[in-house]
Amino acid sequence: MTPLPEHLRQAIRARTEETEKRARAALAQLAKAGRPISFTAVAREAEVSTDFLYRSPDLRAQIERHRDKAGQTLTRPTEPLEGRSTSAAVRALSARLTRQQQDHRAEVDRLRKALEVAQGENLDLRRRLAHYEA
Repeated sequence: MTPLPEHLRQAIRARTEETEKRARAALAQLAKAGRPISFTAVAREAEVSTDFLYRSPDLRAQIERHRDKAGQTLTRPTEPLEGRSTSAAVRALSARLTRQQQDHRAEVDRLRKALEVAQGENLDLRRRLAHYEA
């Protein structure tokens, strides 16, 4: 793999620095306003991805410090994952998929029966043709 040209490396560096600058400003703004600080809140405020914040060691440490200082550490959900109710969208899509599967099975059954009838008629016509040819 060939290395990137210098002008592209500079552009990437500048973009990363600008993104970090926005994230730091968002973090400071959230802290100053006394709003809850989380990766999602900072990402939303700075218009950056949460992935960027998690991959940046310095920003990640700052966000975790602010979050821990405010007593907002992540807690495990009290309800196990299996027991959680699914969202309405997931339930609707699952119901739609189930209906489509039922419709497709019915269509396959109908086509299979039609094929059996056509094969029977084809056999009957071949027998008649053989009778005339003999």
